[in-house]
Amino acid sequence: MQRAWWHQYSQLFPADFLRFLGYEAGAEHIRTYDNELLHGLLQTEGYARAVIRGGNTYVRLTEMDRRVAARMARQRRLGDDHPIRVTTVIAEGVLRQQVGGPEVMRAQLDHLDRLLTERPEQIEIRVMPFAAGAHPALGGPFQILSFPSPRLPDLVWQEVLTSSDIIDQSSRVADYVVTFAEARERALGSDESLELIRRIAKEMT
Repeated sequence: MQRAWWHQYSQLFPADFLRFLGYEAGAEHIRTYDNELLHGLLQTEGYARAVIRGGNTYVRLTEMDRRVAARMARQRRLGDDHPIRVTTVIAEGVLRQQVGGPEVMRAQLDHLDRLLTERPEQIEIRVMPFAAGAHPALGGPFQILSFPSPRLPDLVWQEVLTSSDIIDQSSRVADYVVTFAEARERALGSDESLELIRRIAKEMT
């Protein structure tokens, strides 16, 4: 039996994250709220490299390429035989944070534009504008994974600076589902979000 692709990176990542990669590989839909960085499935290589280089003091330079390769490998789910759907609410600051500098960020925003234009049935991005003020998801990033089989309940993955957690208790997962739905309702609509992404991209010169 062929081993899953992420096993080759088992020395790079903790066991919890490897478990998450397995869940992500089997999911049919991911709902994610991100307040500082774009979700890994939506990142360009340049953006991913800047995040990994700048955000983790414990990453050795020799590991950099392998970590970037792993992040790019995850994105195969967007174009495989049963492509994963992504619905994401992102804080406006995510679009304005110049990860990797203006050039890298412009390429990243153009990439989001292409995804939204070419795959509107698969990718949905809604921007939570600064003007929205306090909202239910303000506390931090999380993602909800849903699976093709009704026998597999939703899971939540939450990752913060020093820890990560897979949440499978139905009552806690339900809280995240409600929180995400409320955040999505308060965010800009799809067309307004794409317009804002394009406007900010033009500012990245």
